[in-house]
Amino acid sequence: MLKSFLRALSVSMLIIGTMIGAGFASGKEVVTFFGAVPNMFIALITGVLVFCCSALFLFVGRRVKKTDIGEVNGVVFGKLRPFADVFMLFNSMTVLGAMLAGTDSLASEFIDILPVASIVMGLLCAVIAVKGLSGVIKANAVLVPIMIVFLCVCSVAAIEFPFRAQTGSINMYSIVLYVSMNMILGGGVLTTVHKLSPREIILASAIAATVIAALLMCIMGALQSCAAAYADMPILLIALKNGRIMYFVAIPVIATSIFTTMLSAFKSVYDYVLGFFKHKIIAAGTVLVGGLIVGAFGFSNVVGTLYPIIGIIGLLYLACNCWYLIRTRVKREVKRKAKRLKSKMSKT
Repeated sequence: MLKSFLRALSVSMLIIGTMIGAGFASGKEVVTFFGAVPNMFIALITGVLVFCCSALFLFVGRRVKKTDIGEVNGVVFGKLRPFADVFMLFNSMTVLGAMLAGTDSLASEFIDILPVASIVMGLLCAVIAVKGLSGVIKANAVLVPIMIVFLCVCSVAAIEFPFRAQTGSINMYSIVLYVSMNMILGGGVLTTVHKLSPREIILASAIAATVIAALLMCIMGALQSCAAAYADMPILLIALKNGRIMYFVAIPVIATSIFTTMLSAFKSVYDYVLGFFKHKIIAAGTVLVGGLIVGAFGFSNVVGTLYPIIGIIGLLYLACNCWYLIRTRVKREVKRKAKRLKSKMSKT
């Protein structure tokens, strides 16, 4: 029972770590998709959708039983696999570039050493990604809890009490795009996880969804109490409101959040590139160079322009994965009924 819970917990940390990247932890994604003063009820809707998407990808992984996203796409999309591969590659490379750009943006708070900070972070990702999925999961299991605690404390401390929540409009289209954009990257990793039972999948998805919803609610509450929405990294201004100590703690925590998402993105692209180059070091180097080129466009530009595009295309990707589960389920039921009918006929 304990082992089952720990497996589910480790995967939930992987889901959370994939979502809490530079865009999420900095508050930039929240502002981009939901506005400067977002309605906090959006967090609850987002949590429900995160649960559904997490469960979807994990159930696909359980059924496909492949360790490479390219192989998963081959099973799910069939002849359309090349299109799915191109999209997932574009998605992962965009996120990787955003995380590398976010690293430089964060480092510039102290010193302008562009692009030394992103190169160092990228090299660290390369080392862990080369070791495989187990290394990614272990890194998330250690780092994600630290990020969760800090984001909660920092955001709640910035909220002015008595708190009066703003009742702005709720744009379902933006919410769906936001979840789609975030979960597509997770899908590139989650669909290669195939050792969880159905109960563990539900538990892992529920834990991840609850934590994401709670964190979003805290960040949105802080944004409503602090005029930080238009900063490159709003959470830094929110932290500064709580004093210099919180500000200096925020920087390494955001760096950690960047690293966990960068790790998942790097691993997804690396798996593809390895199929062409075969040599691990060359493949990892190619991925890093590609990410640095995308990141050269700047953190705000990548998040504000490319992330919504990923969300739109990602809806189709999600729908195809859902259809795969439905059609394979129907085929299994048809085979079972045919087997039962044959058994009855043989007895008679």
